[in-house]
Amino acid sequence: MGYIVDLTVILDDIFRTTTGNVTENAALKAMGTHVRSSRRNSIHQDIRSFVTETFSMRSVIAEKDLVVERIVSLIRRYCSPTNT
Repeated sequence: MGYIVDLTVILDDIFRTTTGNVTENAALKAMGTHVRSSRRNSIHQDIRSFVTETFSMRSVIAEKDLVVERIVSLIRRYCSPTNT
């Protein structure tokens, strides 16, 4: 789950900052920036909290795929233009 959100956030950063002219250096810079950023830590903390909460109420889970919903929610949160 973390890899999916991290990769999406990194790709969003790459395409947002390079305006379509992606180079290897731009991609490496975006990855390095993400790894050192507080956003990465926030993403992983959000995921840990979600997993802990979800498994503690496992018997309450309906037919919804809560993991996919949470992935989409985190991607929207961390890929928003105001969160750069």
